[in-house]
Amino acid sequence: MSPSEFATRLASLTMLVSAGCARPPATLSPTAGSEPARTETDASCPDTPTTPQASEGDGLAPQVVDARFVAGDRVMLTFSEALAPTKGVNPRQFRLSWAYSLVDLEEGYAAVYYQELGGTDLDEVPVVVQALVEYADRPEVLGLRLNQGVPVDVCTELAELKADFDEGMAEADATERGEVGLFLHYTERGSVVVRDRSGVPLGDIGGAWALHHGARHHQAYGAEPVARLDLLVRLDCPVNDGLMRDTPPGPT
Repeated sequence: MSPSEFATRLASLTMLVSAGCARPPATLSPTAGSEPARTETDASCPDTPTTPQASEGDGLAPQVVDARFVAGDRVMLTFSEALAPTKGVNPRQFRLSWAYSLVDLEEGYAAVYYQELGGTDLDEVPVVVQALVEYADRPEVLGLRLNQGVPVDVCTELAELKADFDEGMAEADATERGEVGLFLHYTERGSVVVRDRSGVPLGDIGGAWALHHGARHHQAYGAEPVARLDLLVRLDCPVNDGLMRDTPPGPT
């Protein structure tokens, strides 16, 4: 697929779903019938990288230096410095998306498409961050517990799209740039925010998608930098070893 075909496909996608897309209040209350937001503590921290820590009190905001799936329904984030306790932070301030974008550097044009991991139909169960998990011996690590694993077909479609996209980019010149992948989002809009131990808050990471957690998909296009997926935190799909689900969960 060439970059021009990619842009045509992107432009043909439907706009933001109108149903269920109202902006939630700043407190980001869980939707009706969902499990209450909570913070958990885990005494162990499996397979997390050792990273150099920023000095406490340096006035710099914490940064995500590593993000990975450690289970089909668990994302582990490693920050540049120790975090303050996250009690009171609403897990819904974090959200995942799969997305792709194209930027024409010569024309200054950009287009982007985000999609809910659980599917675009309103009767499909969305993938949401259900709880934050702290690790007693690793204060720079924060776990995100999802309500369900990433669907297998999401990762399959992403892999196919990336292969097509890479082929198109190989035929393009240096004036076009694109991104395809699974991404982490975070919004500061909440009654409590993630902070380091000096009180410096974590900044927005593609926060609009996290704020509009009722939206199942969204596209935008216009003057660059409307599509800056390179500024988000990228995640690799869970490896295909049973970590992903292939059927939606049943009623609870």
